[in-house]
Amino acid sequence: MSQIDEIKRALDIVQVVSETVDLDTRSRTPKANCPFHAERTPSFVVFPESGTWRCFGACAVGGDVISFIQKRDDLDFRGALQAAAQRAGIELDSRAREKQESLSPLISANEIALGYFWTQLRASSGEDARAYLEGRGIDTDMARRRDLGLAPNGMDTLAGHLKNTGTAGSAAAGAGLVVQTSDGGWRDMFKGRLTIAIRDIEGRVVGFGGRSLDGSEPKYLNTARTEIFDKSRLLYGLHWAANAIRSSRQAIVVEGYMDVITAQEAGFENVVASMGTAITAEQVGLLTGMADTVVLALDSDAAGQEATLNSLETVWGAFAGRGETGAGRRTGSVEIKIARLDSGKDPDEVIRNSPNEWQEAIDGAAPLLEWLIAAYTRRFDPDSPEGKSQITEALFPLIAAVGNPYEQDRYLTTLAETLSVSIEQLRASASQLRATHRRAVRRPAGLQAAPDMPDTVPDYATETAIEERLLGLVFAHEDLREYATDLDDGVFEDATNRSLFTAWKASTALDELRSAISPDLEQRLDQISGKSLPPADQPTRVADVSECVRRLLERHLRLLKSQEERVLKELGADDEPDDARSLIEDSALETNERLRQLFAGQR
Repeated sequence: MSQIDEIKRALDIVQVVSETVDLDTRSRTPKANCPFHAERTPSFVVFPESGTWRCFGACAVGGDVISFIQKRDDLDFRGALQAAAQRAGIELDSRAREKQESLSPLISANEIALGYFWTQLRASSGEDARAYLEGRGIDTDMARRRDLGLAPNGMDTLAGHLKNTGTAGSAAAGAGLVVQTSDGGWRDMFKGRLTIAIRDIEGRVVGFGGRSLDGSEPKYLNTARTEIFDKSRLLYGLHWAANAIRSSRQAIVVEGYMDVITAQEAGFENVVASMGTAITAEQVGLLTGMADTVVLALDSDAAGQEATLNSLETVWGAFAGRGETGAGRRTGSVEIKIARLDSGKDPDEVIRNSPNEWQEAIDGAAPLLEWLIAAYTRRFDPDSPEGKSQITEALFPLIAAVGNPYEQDRYLTTLAETLSVSIEQLRASASQLRATHRRAVRRPAGLQAAPDMPDTVPDYATETAIEERLLGLVFAHEDLREYATDLDDGVFEDATNRSLFTAWKASTALDELRSAISPDLEQRLDQISGKSLPPADQPTRVADVSECVRRLLERHLRLLKSQEERVLKELGADDEPDDARSLIEDSALETNERLRQLFAGQR
């Protein structure tokens, strides 16, 4: 038994949930108003014998006792596991603590660097940097408050300062502060730049951004990826903004450091930054549980940026199928919207010159899917046959992911009108495109199965084996990632497998995954990775992964169906109000429709 299973068995889910939720425990399936969204009709149900819970209302999520603690306390999996272990009186593997302690020298080196950069900004050598900041409306007090500093160009070096403070070279290099030269010496990563400290949500300095002050390129330079810094998985200013995001239930994401500083100082405290890159699914994931709405404030030319368009489509795809369905609400209780600054100015300038214009842009933000439809019809010619096909191929799968049939019809109507075709023509065209894609995936023309390769996906002995088969395939073959990343973590019944899959989706390589997980998960990773896979060509592997995904989803939907039937039966026995029954019946209808679509996709 893994430590995760041991912890789950030691905790009574009814008792844990009852601490914060007023459960009605008169029936075998205790019910309550969902603690994760506002409602008047109880939709939150606990299943004591399986140690699980589920919201049949707007959240449409569920899980075990650890995932409840994680969602309730807004923790990552590791934090929730630690909290659950403490409650259960179980000490986690000491290697987890040792791993955390190994990162402390890197944090310490960054803290020392922050102090050094601040001292240099205040010194005579920082005159030009201070003048630049004053031109941006940032005085000395604000610079200190916002962790700004200066990496000088002269003889003084951070490398020397770190050495004098007793910081080990391995820690300085591991934190990305210095690099080793060919002669064995050390040189600063940042020189002649304004520095911006980047903290994680816990407030620890994990890296720096550096802005050029003399016009040299690149304009902005960030800490290289380290064990504690990966800008695609961080949001600048989140430690400042977290409370405001939680209270307002809205997060606004901009691109630049100065945009965040200006916004924070102007009273827009729920603003964070993606640090100059297109938003990633991992960054949006940081905000789930904290916000109901995430507004991405894009520059006026963002629609023409390929990376931005691809990133937003990925964000949609990464969260599609979770939570409340609707125009933008496709991210497990987070609705993504796009605010366009049509003036061509960046948020920093808009906020300083016209706060009302900024607020109007945020208030007028469009749902992500609506924005994507407009962006793709600008990218391709909607009047040409080729353009119609390209737009349909790009957008129809995104619209099909909208679970609410009324919302889906509205977007199909919008797209059909944009392309000057009927909805029937649009559906027929999309169906043909999907059929072509399926044939290409299963067996491209001219490609024969290699000898001894099965022509069908292998059968699986147990339901847990399906989970481990999928994990083994994606661990072994990075080119299979795209066929599994859209799968919701909740379809995994084994808690260790689910946690491992969640961590894999947040990583970009197996080594990165290994460095990010607890020893308990690392043991399972080694177990799964150590199993040999039969020889297969890429199309066969794709078919294998696709079948695993389908079977896990089918299993999950059938479990939902059985839970819904059980709750409906008990509702009748308890003589609950009609609105409670109606809520579960609506959930059951949606589950039936998802099963129907799943089976239809096999034809």
